Amino acid sequence: MKMKRFTQVFLLLLTLSMFAFSFETKAQDEEDIKRAKFKYNRSVRYNDFQSAKNAIYDLMALQPNNASYIDSLAYIYFEFNQFASAALASRDALSVNPNNQMMLQISAQSLDKLGAVDQSLKMYQRLYNITDDAFVLYEVIQKQYALKKYDDAMLNIELLLGKPIVDGSKVYVNNSDGNEIQVPFKAVIFNMQGSIAKAKGDEESAKKYFNNALKLAPNYALAKENLNTGN
Repeated sequence: MKMKRFTQVFLLLLTLSMFAFSFETKAQDEEDIKRAKFKYNRSVRYNDFQSAKNAIYDLMALQPNNASYIDSLAYIYFEFNQFASAALASRDALSVNPNNQMMLQISAQSLDKLGAVDQSLKMYQRLYNITDDAFVLYEVIQKQYALKKYDDAMLNIELLLGKPIVDGSKVYVNNSDGNEIQVPFKAVIFNMQGSIAKAKGDEESAKKYFNNALKLAPNYALAKENLNTGN
């Protein structure tokens, strides 16, 4: 399942928010700050994020107390798949604001890309505790499954299935031709239940869950593959 991804629109919103800060500066610094902000603004406008990143470093040096610059830096690193840098920058941002939802998500996804699944799980759990978001809980379940915390994952699936938003939600998955299709979120959850049951050696329950997924989404390729594997 492909989860929601950040967009450049959000980065532009960060631009507005970080420029809203007001600090006392020396007269000689004010012109440097103005130039750096102009460079950042134009770089984002022209999709030149290397220059935007350089401008942020200039602004951080000129206004070290403006924590929003770190947010923007973490975002740029993440967007350009520099996940180690994104993880480090988001960690610094979270040391200032532990409940920064965007930084928690960037941290969780970056750590996951780096293979630090246990640390990614911790970030997703923190994010879920703040947001109570069903899709974030599904990410928690995925990480628990990857770490073979099957009982915890199954308990969280029961919690997830009890959320009203699940019934009306759809997500994107691939069909047998590799094309993206929309399926009910419940189908993806049932498929995960089947995967966990199978990992625990409960083949009968696994088949039941996979079939439940396919009843809701007959073209769901992964559920078909999981059902047929081992038959």
